[in-house]
Amino acid sequence: MGYPLLDQMAPADLLQPLEGQRAETLRLVESLKTGELDVVVRGDGRTVRELLRHLVEREHGINFAIRRALEGEVLHLSQEGREQLSRSEADPAPVDWDLERIRVELVEARETLRRTFLLMVDDDLDRAIRWPEWPARTIRTSIPYVLEHEDSHLDELRAAIDRVRKLVG
Repeated sequence: MGYPLLDQMAPADLLQPLEGQRAETLRLVESLKTGELDVVVRGDGRTVRELLRHLVEREHGINFAIRRALEGEVLHLSQEGREQLSRSEADPAPVDWDLERIRVELVEARETLRRTFLLMVDDDLDRAIRWPEWPARTIRTSIPYVLEHEDSHLDELRAAIDRVRKLVG
């Protein structure tokens, strides 16, 4: 995945690449105009608003899975559970998710994850964790997937916004 040093990082240090990625996402949000939230992103047809909401919800899900792992419980999602998760993420984002709400939600989701990481010791990073779409099997090996997930969606968001801005001139 391109993050070989993550194997040697302590929990608090792992926050640096995560926070760097979130700073990139927040810069994009700061650059948006309200009307751009309804721009459709190529791929599955979600809007910018829906994709940003997805990032928030996914981060809460990841935090939940990590917290469960820290409590000694490995979260296993059945096929039905995965389908339910997918359906809930496909729900349209409420229109009250304006730019300010999205910014606040992104910051709060990352702060929640930050608090979880600050509770960890090095050995906690090797606790078992399962996330449906990722082959990672520990908290530590999940971090590159968390980074890649947000980064790939950020690329999609940028492409959609650039496309619309070029059309508008």
